[in-house]
Formats: sequence, structure tokens, C-alpha cells
Amino acid sequence: MKKVLNISSKTKLDLKKIIGKCIAVLGITGSGKTNTSAVILEEMLKYKYPMTIVDIDGEYWGLKEKFELLVVGKSKNVDIEVNVEHARQIAEMSISKNIPIILDMSGFLYEDIYEFLLNYMEVLWDLAGKFRKPYEIVLEEAHEFIPQGNRNDLKEIITRIALRGRKRGLGTIILSQRSAKVEKDVLTQSEILFLHKVVHPSDIRVYKEILPISSKEASILISKLNVGDCIFFFENVYNVIHVRKRDTFHAGFTPSLKAVKSPKLKVVSNEILKSLKSITKTKIKEKSEKDKLQSKIHKLEAQLAEKENYIQKLERDIETLGRISVEVKQPDISPIDKSLIEKLMVNGFNQDNSSEIPLVDENNIKENIEYDLLPENAKEHINKILKRINKLTKPKKEILKFLVNRHPQSYTYSEMAEWINYSESTLYKNQPNELLRMGIISRERKNNGFHYASNFDNFVKKEFKVYLTESDNGILDLIENYLKKQLQ
Repeated sequence: MKKVLNISSKTKLDLKKIIGKCIAVLGITGSGKTNTSAVILEEMLKYKYPMTIVDIDGEYWGLKEKFELLVVGKSKNVDIEVNVEHARQIAEMSISKNIPIILDMSGFLYEDIYEFLLNYMEVLWDLAGKFRKPYEIVLEEAHEFIPQGNRNDLKEIITRIALRGRKRGLGTIILSQRSAKVEKDVLTQSEILFLHKVVHPSDIRVYKEILPISSKEASILISKLNVGDCIFFFENVYNVIHVRKRDTFHAGFTPSLKAVKSPKLKVVSNEILKSLKSITKTKIKEKSEKDKLQSKIHKLEAQLAEKENYIQKLERDIETLGRISVEVKQPDISPIDKSLIEKLMVNGFNQDNSSEIPLVDENNIKENIEYDLLPENAKEHINKILKRINKLTKPKKEILKFLVNRHPQSYTYSEMAEWINYSESTLYKNQPNELLRMGIISRERKNNGFHYASNFDNFVKKEFKVYLTESDNGILDLIENYLKKQLQ
């Protein structure tokens, strides 16, 4: 029997078609966004679809009026109170036992929300690869966790789930009242969109970039949207629909003088509560604040010592280079560390022990010294970036090289084809989506199509933001110079 989601009187979705897809529900407060998400969840829950709802404001417990969900967190509406240290066990229980869970984060501090969700999402990602079954993740106020531009571990794991979760059965529902503040890679890769009314120019611009219609047509559509209306976009087809009213209690209603009767809620089974209570009894010893600060001090001291060592090494290298330049015509060479000589010389010393010294490749020396000066964690991150780039096809690498060299100009595929030794059709078949996701290049839609440009400087600052302080500016410059040379 076909499983259908009844979204509106005219809109039916095949449940099989949305498995593993990213769904975006966008719109200003009061536009009907929360109602739309509740309707989607009601339709999925009636088929006992397992899920996690990240509830920032404690508004989703009303779903328990008709469905059996476990509400955990810190508020008066939770079935059981949990802390950060329980995140991994709860995630494992939910996905392994198919238990729909609402994470009520309304009583947590932001730092605790971040840590809780990071641990929770990591477990879901890992176990989804093992179980490979349908599972939905609902994220309210998505712009808080996957913001445009900024980078952190939580954003990375959520973005990974949204973009690559399909093969593991993981689907996502992204909700936000500020679409312009949500990571663009996630929005542009969303296959199903419910676009409610927006008024901010930057949010309207996002809609215009998504919809396959002219800017003028999009403006007219958006301006005519009433409460509950949205532009439904799926399989490259758009329609204006009016989403049905939710069947369950809306805990996030706007307060009024009219009395509101709380609904009778479904009771979670004793077996589930028993499993959860056994989890919450587990106490994980946390570091005291003093221990955390002490650990940070030790880390900073180690980094400082590392930098001082690199400075001393550079001074020795410079001294050695000076000695070589003075003694280059003399028959005898004073003892110099062999490993250093191998680094400095292009071909090494002559094997016949003659007094002639090969020419020195000054650019190569400078490049090696610049790399040697970098902290180990920076080197490791650079190598990861280069490894990702090296996996790209040759046309994509040429696109990157061209744009970095031509910064800040932007180019279409046809314009790049005039400079790069590839046809326009080849470049189009090798669209640099990986580079866009990395943020190393940017894309802007104009009247004559998409224009691509280098975003290299911002990419380096974002990836290596730990070195943005004044004292570390030199390191950031070294990183940028070294990476640019490797891209050539």
C-alpha cells in the first residue's frame, strides 16, 4: 500500500520519495512555518517514522496528543530530564530502537546545547551507516546551528547529514525564519522546499535564487502569500499551496485572553522509560572548570614553545644559507647537516665528492622553510585540504587555479572556457560543487547565468581562524602563500 503524506487538499507526497532528502521550511514568524513542519511530522508519525526533533523553544510536545514520542531535556514538559553527558546514549537508543524523540533544549545554556547536539549528531551519523534505515532529523532555528559563513564542528556534522545523509537513510527538515543566514550549500541542495512569506530583502533574494523563474515573477508570488500559504517546490516544479491545519496541539501559540485547554497526551511505554532511566543514572565525570583552564594554559604554552623552536630553526637555516653563499667557490665545505643540505639543494651534493655545489632553487628553499615554520596542526589541516583538492577531476582543478589567479574577477563557464584548455560543455559537466561546499570559490547568479569567483582569502581565514590574532598574522600569511603555490 502506498504511503502518502497529506500536506494540503491538493498536495500529496509519496513517503518513499522523501526518504533521505533534505526538506527546507522557511518563512517569517507568523507565516505558518511551524504549522507546516507539524503537518509534515504528523504525516510521518502516523507511519511510525523514527525521528529526532531538535526543539529550541519547547513547542513540539503537543505532537504527543496523538503520537507516542519521548520528550527529553530540561523543562516542565519532558518525560525525563537529561544532561549533556546523556546525549550519545539517547541518540543510540532512538535510532537503534526506532523511538521518535523530541529534544527539548529550552532549558539548556547555548554552550550545553552545542555540546549536546554535537555528540548526538555524531552518533546518529555513525549508527546510520550501520543500520541504513529511514530516520528523520528536524532542526528548528537552523540558522543558529548551520550559519552562512561561520565554521564549527556542529555545523560540519549537520551539513554532512543534510548533504550526504541520503545513502544512510538520514533525512533532514531544516526550519528557519532567516533563510539568508542559513548555510547556502544546504539550502541549494534541498530537494523539497516550503517557502512561506518573507520580507527581508536578503531573504527574498534567497527565494529568487532558488526558484526557476524571473526575479519579477518571484517578487509577485512572495508578496501574495498569506498566513498558511507557501511556494511548494519539488522536482523542479513549483506551486502555491495552502497547508492544512495541524491536528495536534500547538504549544507555541501566541498568548491571548482566551483560556487554552491542555490536551490529553499519549503516555510513553514503561519499557522506553525504563531504558531511558537506566541511561540517566550513568554519570560521566566532567572536568572541573579549573582543570579545563589548566589544560588550555598547557596547550597554549606548548604552542608558544613550538613557535619559538620554529623561529630558532629559521635563524639557523638563514645562517646556513649565508655560509653556503660565502663558501660556494671554496674547495672545502664546512660540516653541515646532511638533511638540511638535501632540503636546500635541488639535486643534492655531487656523488663524486667534487668541490662543486649544485645551484640552489631559492623558491623551493623558501617554500620548504615557510612550510617548516607552520605549527603541526596547521600542516595537518593543509594536507587534508590539499588531499580533497587532489581528488578532484583535472577540469575542476583548472577552474580553481584559474579563479585564484584571476581574483577578484568572476567568470561564467563560457568565459572560463576561453582561457582554460577545456570546452564549455566539459566545464559544465565538471561543475565545482565540492569547491563551493568547501567555500574556496563562490557563485553568484546574474542575468546571463552563474558567475564563479575565487573566495580563497576568506576560505583561509575561515579554515585557519585560530591564527587571526595580531600575533599570529604572520602564520596566516605563510599558510595562504603556501596553499596558493600548491594550487599552481
